[in-house]
Amino acid sequence: KRKHTSHSRSHTMLSSRHLIVVLVIGVVSAQRAERFCPRERRDGFECRAKTDQFKCGIFFDNLLGGREIKWIGALPDAIAKTRRKDPELIKTIFPKVNKKPVEENYFQQWSNTCDSAEANSKCYLLMDQIADDRLDSCKKTVGNLDGEDTIGNQLCGQARRFLASAKKDTSKGLRNQPLAFYSSTCKGKWNPVSSDVRGNLQVNEKLCCDSSWKYVKCDGGNFNRSCN
Repeated sequence: KRKHTSHSRSHTMLSSRHLIVVLVIGVVSAQRAERFCPRERRDGFECRAKTDQFKCGIFFDNLLGGREIKWIGALPDAIAKTRRKDPELIKTIFPKVNKKPVEENYFQQWSNTCDSAEANSKCYLLMDQIADDRLDSCKKTVGNLDGEDTIGNQLCGQARRFLASAKKDTSKGLRNQPLAFYSSTCKGKWNPVSSDVRGNLQVNEKLCCDSSWKYVKCDGGNFNRSCN
């Protein structure tokens, strides 16, 4: 498990924004139960990458117990939405490439066009930068510009809606739910982002929700409960 260095307080605050913006893009979007993603009718089946593009997404992994993935958000989708809402946020909330915030055109730059291994490597580079981020942050981001709730609370609400839509029991909350990173290459299916050494990439902190579907730390530790 990676450890933060002594100078990482400001980095943690900044990098938390990275994860939140990707999460919030999907979490706060009104989506019907039959849709894989909010913009599926516009962006195509499962909001997969375009013909010459790759995408990096984050999902609830096996939320319903059937080895399925449930949409949270993706890049570059989140970049375009952020640019429409508040262009200045782009400078601070997204993972970096060559020390600069990643931009939409990066997802269409190839050494070998439509190489799924290349897409996996690039998504690992990006998403590994946010894998340590906190779920109790109140940072202002797209969809949460007022910082009214924590991203953990928003994720718990979204998980509950997925479970209720599937007619699953929601009376006991949720324990140790993985949040996993996936990539799609040139209209291809979503595959786990992984490395040969460390395996599939996930957010280090599992999602836990109490019976009221509010975020709690899975280990019982202290955390920021609200943004008030």
